[in-house]
Amino acid sequence: MKSAHGSGESDDKIMERAHATFKSENSQKPFLLEYWWRVVKHQPKWGRVHPLESKRTKINAAGAYTSSSNQDTDDGSTAVNRRPIGQKRAKALLKGKGKAASQASEGNLSNETVNFFNDFQLRKSEAIKKMAEATSEHAKAIAEQTAAKKEKAKADKIDKYLKLMTIDISTFSDEQKARHERVLNRLSKELFSEDDL
Repeated sequence: MKSAHGSGESDDKIMERAHATFKSENSQKPFLLEYWWRVVKHQPKWGRVHPLESKRTKINAAGAYTSSSNQDTDDGSTAVNRRPIGQKRAKALLKGKGKAASQASEGNLSNETVNFFNDFQLRKSEAIKKMAEATSEHAKAIAEQTAAKKEKAKADKIDKYLKLMTIDISTFSDEQKARHERVLNRLSKELFSEDDL
């Protein structure tokens, strides 16, 4: 959706257009998961990884080329798109096993391990906070959807009430007239308060 945005179009306008497109393609149902999208959109798992260099690059001023299999990589360029460590490796680092064991010697933790643990705890608390916010927004969206359904049900009842009011009952039997009157009374009690009548 973003690749098709017009010149000078803001992110809010793009989001409005995306919501309208989703609604038109899904039987006028609103998109209720925007809060999840906002939570995960900057997470490394969901980001696209684009190569910074092509497979063939110049290696000297004379213009000689090398293939991707033997070129020297610049540490600065690979750090930009580096993937986060996996779950098993993170646990191993926290427990002091594997490569992490060589960093900690005789029960003393290295600064890198302590910093990693602190960073991990900070990210974990931020994730919990975002999850709580997302859950709250989800509850609000469900409440709005429920209120909209109630309003639609009330509008449908009012429509039925108005149709029943316009029916010619001159050809009805006494029993049919009484039943018609009971239905109208019940609908009017459900739809209108005593002040409205």
